[in-house]
Amino acid sequence: MEELDVNNYLIQENLFELFKRQLKKDFDSCSLSTDFVENLAIDWELLKKSILNELNPLIKNNSLLSNLLYRIDISELQIKNYQLKNTTLSFEEILAELIIKRILQKVILKKRFSQ
Repeated sequence: MEELDVNNYLIQENLFELFKRQLKKDFDSCSLSTDFVENLAIDWELLKKSILNELNPLIKNNSLLSNLLYRIDISELQIKNYQLKNTTLSFEEILAELIIKRILQKVILKKRFSQ
């Protein structure tokens, strides 16, 4: 899923509100701050920047980061594969992009199967 795809999905069918709700739920379940969620904008770069800001303190706390990635359902293999394809991105940027894409995927699947 590319940046344009992410933006297009978030704009349509009220997915952005569902995306924010799922992001908040996943961060809440790991006892992480969710204050940033309300101010998110439907823009790939801004979403990525906001999540990066939240991830930076977690990079030093391996257990919190592991809990969050487990909760969101991002595996080490997915991270490694994404790193191989995106060699210009930092580790934090890779995590932010994977988080956005996985949460969007969760929202789309829930929406499709709840109808």
